[in-house]
Amino acid sequence: MPYILVRGNLAAYGQRYPWRVLVSGLKAADIEQLNRFASGGYCDDCTIVYMQHPCVILTALEVLGYKVVASSSTSVKQDYNEYMWTMRKDFAEPEPPVSDIAAYQSDNMEIPASLLMSSGTYAYVAVKASLHAADSAVFGLNEDETIALVKRFENYKKDVINGILLKASPLQVVNALGQLGYRVVGTTGETEIVWTLQRDV
Repeated sequence: MPYILVRGNLAAYGQRYPWRVLVSGLKAADIEQLNRFASGGYCDDCTIVYMQHPCVILTALEVLGYKVVASSSTSVKQDYNEYMWTMRKDFAEPEPPVSDIAAYQSDNMEIPASLLMSSGTYAYVAVKASLHAADSAVFGLNEDETIALVKRFENYKKDVINGILLKASPLQVVNALGQLGYRVVGTTGETEIVWTLQRDV
C-alpha cells in the first residue's frame, strides 16, 4: 500500500504559472499515466512538478487508484493558500517472478507475530522529516516494530529523544510502517512534515 504526498496552491499566484503541484513518491508507471499534464520536471529524486490545479491532479490520481487519507495547510510563510494531501493506493501485489524474489524479499519486512494480533484498540506512531532529507525520525514504536524497521533499513539506527532516527526518506518509512499494519490518519507541518499513523493492537 504505497503512500504519496501531493502539495499545491488552491488559488492562482500569477498569470504565467498560476498553479504548481509537487507530487512525491510516484512509481514510474503512474508518472507515465500522468504524461498528458504539463510538467515542470523533477525538483528532487522523488518529487515531480505539475503545472496544474491540485484538484485536477488529485482527481487524476484517484482514477489511478489513490485515495486521500489526510490533508492539511502547510502554512509556509503564513500562506494558507498552500495545502498538502497524503494519498494511499491499496492493491494486491502479484507473486514476483522467480528471478525477482531476492529483490522482492529485500523490500518486504518479516512481521513479528506480536504485531499480527488485534484487540480492538489502537497504537499510534509519528514520523517526522523533511521531504528532502535522507533520514527520518520515528516516535512511538514498540521493541518489535523497532527491530523490524531497523532490519529493513540497513540495520542503521540512531537514538533520539523518545524515538529513533532511520537512514531512509519519510515516504519509505511511512510505506514500511504500512507493511506493519499502520495507516496514515493525519499530516501537518511546514519545512518538516509529521505523519500520524494508527494500527489495531
